[in-house]
Amino acid sequence: MPDEPGPVQPRPAATVVLLRPGVDGPEVLLAHRPVTMAFAADMHVFPGGRVDPADSDRRLVARSAITPAEAAVALGGDLEPGAAHAAFVAAIRESFEEAGVLFADVGPAADLEAARARLLIEPGSFPDLAERLDLRLRTDRLVPLSRWVTPPTMPRRFDTRFFAAALPDGAAASLVGDEVVAQAWHRPRAALDAMAAGMLGLWLPTSTTLQQLEHATSIDEIRERLTPGALTEVEVLAVAPDVVRIQMPAGGGVAGQPIHSYLVGREALVLVDPGDPTGPGLDRALAIAADRGGTIVAVALTHADPDHAAGAEAIAEQLGVAVHVGVGGARDLPYAALEMVDGDVLRHGDVPLRVIATPGPRTDHLAFVVGDGASVLSGDLDGPRGARSIPGPADEAAATRSIARLRSAAPGARWWRGHPA
Repeated sequence: MPDEPGPVQPRPAATVVLLRPGVDGPEVLLAHRPVTMAFAADMHVFPGGRVDPADSDRRLVARSAITPAEAAVALGGDLEPGAAHAAFVAAIRESFEEAGVLFADVGPAADLEAARARLLIEPGSFPDLAERLDLRLRTDRLVPLSRWVTPPTMPRRFDTRFFAAALPDGAAASLVGDEVVAQAWHRPRAALDAMAAGMLGLWLPTSTTLQQLEHATSIDEIRERLTPGALTEVEVLAVAPDVVRIQMPAGGGVAGQPIHSYLVGREALVLVDPGDPTGPGLDRALAIAADRGGTIVAVALTHADPDHAAGAEAIAEQLGVAVHVGVGGARDLPYAALEMVDGDVLRHGDVPLRVIATPGPRTDHLAFVVGDGASVLSGDLDGPRGARSIPGPADEAAATRSIARLRSAAPGARWWRGHPA
């Protein structure tokens, strides 16, 4: 029999989150794609698209405010410099094509409308247009955010770099072409609430990015607190009987933000907090299960913060298993998740997990008492939050009460945190 074809290889892509000041804080631009599109039909998305070969043109490198080496460092170091720089260029080109916002210094006599019209017809014409208009590409205004890789179960796959950028002074978003039917500015929380109410269709990378930006006050704060760091390797350690810790290097898709995910069980395993959607950490979890002759039978989240939850949908869809969250945690997720309450016992695996509601970091926060109570998965209740995040304010009084409850529920247990100290 012929070998079955492997997963489709993801194509490089770039997405730009445009921000402008609003009455209640920064707003982001979401574009509504038509129902006829082959990819992300009827979804509300940020401007973006695939990286074209012309985005690597040497003329564009010469006209860029940052070098390919600087671009590679800014993205975490997992792309060679030419490919990293092309992602920055693609983000600028897509922002111009889809939203009419050009991050470039340009002379006052430049006919940008004509240039945009040509670019929509001929995406590969960007190097020629840059030469003719004498553009200086302001790649330095793009703030890298995260990386998202489309799950291997999907027929069309992209390896997408997300950027944030402040709307330039005097610029306005405009709508042309047939890839977008409408555009609107939203506060991140308002867009998430609209998704929960069924009014906006969002895919996980979009909803996660909205969560990451919900409490940001400016592009400067985003640059300071959310941008990628150096990407490290996946680290695996058996921390207790029937508990394996997988340190995934890019929680929420942000390189340099390690997240502790846990595999609990012997053969029927529960995966807790798979927060890295980029792929290697999830692949390692699958490999550990396979080496044991077992499989992952459920996914559980201590809470729905991006750095804990971002990889859950991909692995749950791949395996056909459910994602379990605390009460209210499913609201910010664009897929069905099963909510658990205090005192529930997750029995899908061969080692049960007792659920303890532990509000404080978030109202939906849970901790899991493993098996006979020798180990507790405490999430962000004890220890640092995500290293590259802007989390909402914690309820310190609730956290103190939750810590006391958890110690009472599992006296003498070893606590395993959500992030390295």
